[in-house]
Amino acid sequence: MFAANEKSPNFCLHGRGPGFQAQILSLLAELKREFGMALVLITHDLGAVAGVADRVAVMQSGRIIELGTVKAILKAPRHPYTRMLLDAIPDISMSGRARTPVQGEVPNPLSPPSGCSFHPRCPHANARCKAERPALLTIQGVKVACHAIEEGRLQPEPRSATGQQMLAAEQL
Repeated sequence: MFAANEKSPNFCLHGRGPGFQAQILSLLAELKREFGMALVLITHDLGAVAGVADRVAVMQSGRIIELGTVKAILKAPRHPYTRMLLDAIPDISMSGRARTPVQGEVPNPLSPPSGCSFHPRCPHANARCKAERPALLTIQGVKVACHAIEEGRLQPEPRSATGQQMLAAEQL
């Protein structure tokens, strides 16, 4: 098993240019295939995940909020935070899609909000989200912790850009 954290000073992929990042990720993918090793890549860059991972666990405030295959999550993200992470990725195809950074303040880990820790930043939050932490449930083959998805107020969002482009670029 190989674990890599993008924020580690010994494994920082950002700030060194996209060519460097692509080379390192390509090397990791090759090592993974050649040696059959497990790879744990800790990153905010879902584009990096598309090229080297089979499965992805999206975490928010230290909890898994979405878990499934890379294809399932990038093609139709369920959790609002996963959608926001994908929307924050620059549009390399120049389609004109606006890059939308994740809005709001990151919760204080020493004093997290009640209920779902994402509710202060979530456009789909309701009273239940503020009061009750969602369980990680399997919905349409993907594990997701979101009351809006569970209640049917929010549906998986098929992607015509970003996630689909990442998958196509990596030929998954």
